[in-house]
Amino acid sequence: MVAKNIFEKLGLIEAVEEKNEEKEALKDSVENSEDVIDELLNVKEIDETIVKREEEIIENQDKIDKDDIENKLDVLIESYEKNRLLSIDDIYRNARLTLDTKKSIFMVDILSKTLPENLPVDIKRGTVLSLMEVSELNKDSLLNDAYQRIDSLNTVMEETVETTETIINKNNMTIKELKKRISELEKINDERVEFQKDQNTLIEYEIQKVINLVDFVKPKK
Repeated sequence: MVAKNIFEKLGLIEAVEEKNEEKEALKDSVENSEDVIDELLNVKEIDETIVKREEEIIENQDKIDKDDIENKLDVLIESYEKNRLLSIDDIYRNARLTLDTKKSIFMVDILSKTLPENLPVDIKRGTVLSLMEVSELNKDSLLNDAYQRIDSLNTVMEETVETTETIINKNNMTIKELKKRISELEKINDERVEFQKDQNTLIEYEIQKVINLVDFVKPKK
């Protein structure tokens, strides 16, 4: 106690306590600063997470929109392709058949038209074959070209018939569903009209009843 009194008289105790208080205040300030920094960091992390999530949502939405647009374009293109009339040249081109008449079966037609029309068929045929031989046109090659053309034309015709049947069957199903829905809606309308009549009749009867009671209590002058 003596030592404490001496220190107190000398003012050392108070100084030490003040110093300790300053240290505690500084410590609290540092801790508070650390807490604030932690909170700021947490907020920053949350903000970065939110921004990243928003970017992902926007990116996904853009992707969805892009996919949706591409799907719609594919449907439109497919619909266009199904209903686009193919020319004969288009069919041959798609089948990778030559459009050069001199290398195709149509050369026979060109040669035959150079002959008089009144020639008998047998003579005309023999003459054309002779001209083909002179022109170094291979008959088998031309016949093979003819078979390929017939095959490609038949393929397109069969595909056209098949596609038409598919479209008609699909549309007929849709028409059937729409007719069913129309019938259901017409039935709902009829039922609603009947409901309206019943409701109005009931209300009108009640209104008239109330009017009669009013007239009974308060006769007209």
